[in-house]
Amino acid sequence: MSKTSKDDNERSRFDKFRVFLLGLGHFTVDVYANMLPPLLPIFKQLYGLSYAATAGLTSIFSITSTLIQPIFGYLADRYGKKWIAAFGVAWCAVLMCCLGIAPNYASIVVLVALAGLGSSMFHPQASAMVPKVSGDRKGFGVAIFSAGGSIGYSIMPLIAVIIVGMFGIESLVWLMGPGIIVALLMYIYSPDMEEECKDPSKIINLGTLAKSMREVLGPLTTLITVVSLRNWVTIGMITFIPLFYAGRFAGWEVAGYDVTYLAPAITLFLFIFSNAIGGIVGGWASDRYGKKNVLVSSLFASVPFFYLAFNCPDILVWPFMAIAGGLIYASFSPMMLQAQELLPKSQGMAGGLILGFSNGIGGLLVLLTGVISDHSDVYAGVMSLIVILVLTGFMALLLPGDRILKTEVSYPVAGQTPR
Repeated sequence: MSKTSKDDNERSRFDKFRVFLLGLGHFTVDVYANMLPPLLPIFKQLYGLSYAATAGLTSIFSITSTLIQPIFGYLADRYGKKWIAAFGVAWCAVLMCCLGIAPNYASIVVLVALAGLGSSMFHPQASAMVPKVSGDRKGFGVAIFSAGGSIGYSIMPLIAVIIVGMFGIESLVWLMGPGIIVALLMYIYSPDMEEECKDPSKIINLGTLAKSMREVLGPLTTLITVVSLRNWVTIGMITFIPLFYAGRFAGWEVAGYDVTYLAPAITLFLFIFSNAIGGIVGGWASDRYGKKNVLVSSLFASVPFFYLAFNCPDILVWPFMAIAGGLIYASFSPMMLQAQELLPKSQGMAGGLILGFSNGIGGLLVLLTGVISDHSDVYAGVMSLIVILVLTGFMALLLPGDRILKTEVSYPVAGQTPR
């Protein structure tokens, strides 16, 4: 067999071990990335924090884990060092688990800020590795990678609260072990991307990219605003669901066990777990009914269920919150696809704007929700998020329709002539 044929077979082969390893890495880093929200009510009580100071922890992590992500994305594209993703897993695991032994609020701020860098390191490099080892089944490989993160992100609230309830908050430090093991496996077995990064044809011409972005500046700005506001709501819910329901479920006991913190953790788990289901349904529906239609309808449809989840009898909280979570996350695929159609030759930039920049802005705005909660109460804070969600739905109506987005804006990469 010739070397060319061997290389072609290698490129078309679905490497099960490495695909599932990268999915495990995504599961692991997102497990640790979502350790903070279920601990917020505990930190608020331990250190007498205001709602703004408590929400500020989420904002800080969001900034360092998303706004800085494009820098690591550039490093991933430019150098392809597999150790960056592996180190990110270990870094996030160690620092987040040290929250349990942090002596004061200032140390928590430092740990959270630094831990966010680990998430930033992992995601761009690992997401670039997945297509390389997925062969001709890239969609399936990306689905496994994405599912790993969604599952990890959803189960951590339960794990953290159960461990803290049984062994105390200091016991969190022992949870770093699995993260270090997975990081070592990734360092040893992850694919090497350095050769691909040396290909000059894959280096994007930044000047023509900037020109293309200017040509779609209006709809792109509207989309980024919609995504940022929507992320304000979702990150705000992840932050304030534990804080709101810790008060509502205070003193609850089941079989003699205090579930003051466990019940909110279950609520958060259901909200996040339903996100994955809603995302899949939203992707399917956007192909069938149109991206803008699904985006707008999912935002508006989630509003009454969020309202009911915070105003219904206790027995209905979990189903209403699960439905609300599924509906609002049905908007994810349409938003991503619209960004990619506005920037058809820069999928990485489109992803960075949706997953990175807009997420960071949304996380920063959660501080305002904390301020509202301090000036009134936490109920007013979550109701303000619902108002923002309504405004987001109306702004989404300003986005261009699908047929308009079909027109591609193209630009050359280095070494190519414009088409």
